[in-house]
Amino acid sequence: MIGLHMQRRRLTRMRVIVLVAAVAAGCSARTTSQSGSSYGASTSEMAVRGFLDGANAEDYGQMGDLFGTEKGPAVERFGVTEIEQRMIFLAGILKHSSYELQQANLAQLGPDRVRWEARMSGTRKGGVVVPIITIPDRAGRWYVERLNLDALTASAGS
Repeated sequence: MIGLHMQRRRLTRMRVIVLVAAVAAGCSARTTSQSGSSYGASTSEMAVRGFLDGANAEDYGQMGDLFGTEKGPAVERFGVTEIEQRMIFLAGILKHSSYELQQANLAQLGPDRVRWEARMSGTRKGGVVVPIITIPDRAGRWYVERLNLDALTASAGS
C-alpha cells in the first residue's frame, strides 16, 4: 500500500513539473520569439497608427514592436532595454490629442518605402506635421523606419 501511495505522489509531482515546464516554455517562446510574427504590422498605415497610438498610451513595447527597418524589428538588433529607452523618449515628444494621416509622395527613396504625414494637434508645440517613413521587411511586416521630429523639437526662434 505504501509503495502504491508513493508512486502516485511521484506521478502527481511529475505531472506538476511537466505542466510548469510547459507553461514556462510557452511564456518564454512568446517573449523571446525571433520569428517576427509578433513584430511589425500588416500594413504601412497600421504601423504608423500603432506607433502613434502606442506613444500616446505610453505603450513602449507596442512602439518598439513597430520600429524597425527592412531587416526587421530594431529590438532584435539593439535589445529590449535600449529600444524601450528610445521609445520612452519618443513617446514624450509625440504626445498628442489627435492626428490625421495623409500619404505623401516618396519616389526619391525607392518603391518599398511609404511616407506619411501625421497632422498632429495638441502636441507640446501645438498643431504640427510629422513626416513618418515606413518600410516592409522580407516577410512583408511593416515598420516605422524614420520620423522627422523637427516640428516637435525646434526651438521658437529657429
